[in-house]
Amino acid sequence: MAGAGEALPEGRRGVPLWAVLLAMLVALTLALLILSRVAGPLHALLFPPEVPVPPAAQVVEHQKPKHGPEYWVYRTAQSGQEVAAFYEGEGGTCRYSPVPDYVTDPSLGQGGPYSVAQCQGSRRVAGVGVSWEVQIHTGYAEEVGPTIFRLTVFR
Repeated sequence: MAGAGEALPEGRRGVPLWAVLLAMLVALTLALLILSRVAGPLHALLFPPEVPVPPAAQVVEHQKPKHGPEYWVYRTAQSGQEVAAFYEGEGGTCRYSPVPDYVTDPSLGQGGPYSVAQCQGSRRVAGVGVSWEVQIHTGYAEEVGPTIFRLTVFR
C-alpha cells in the first residue's frame, strides 16, 4: 500500500479528483434535500405553534394535567364581545350565547356573570397542529375582570 507522497505501484490507478468532488457534491445535495424535508417538522416539535391570547389579558390560573388538555384562565378589561371578535380575527369560529334579559333591561336588577361565546380554532405549522377552545364569560365585578375566559389547548 502506498503512503503519502509515495507513488502507486505500476498498474494501479487512484480515484480521479473530479470523481471525488462529484461524489462529495452528490452527498451534499442529498444532505440538503433531507434537511429541507426534516427541518420544518423538527422546528415545529421543538417550538410548537402558540395559541393566540388577546393583548393585556392576565393569567389567573394554569393547569397542565398528566392526561387531558392543558388550559389557562385569563381575565381582561375587554368586553366579552371584543374577546370573541379577537378569536374570530385569529381564524376561529364563535357560537354566541343569548344575552340574558337582566343585561338589556336594567329594571330587572343586576344579575351575575353570563356566557358570551364559545370559540374554536386551530393552527398548523409544518405538519404539527394545535387546536384551541375558548369559553368567554362576562359580567364580573370591575376589579375582577369584567371578562374572564378559559382557553383550552389540544396538542
